[in-house]
Amino acid sequence: MFKALGILVGLYALYAALTGEVLAKSGPWGRTVSRADSPRYFWVVVAIYAALALALLTVF
Repeated sequence: MFKALGILVGLYALYAALTGEVLAKSGPWGRTVSRADSPRYFWVVVAIYAALALALLTVF
């Protein structure tokens, strides 16, 4: 089950990197972060999703 979740999170990180928008947790909901508006925060969120995907695939 964790392998499937890791694959899905990894695909989402790849999709976000290609499209330039990612959903980041902010408060009780989330917000969309655009690569054009705030590139540093965008790449930090994508890197966190990628690290989570790697952890789900290897650790669990």
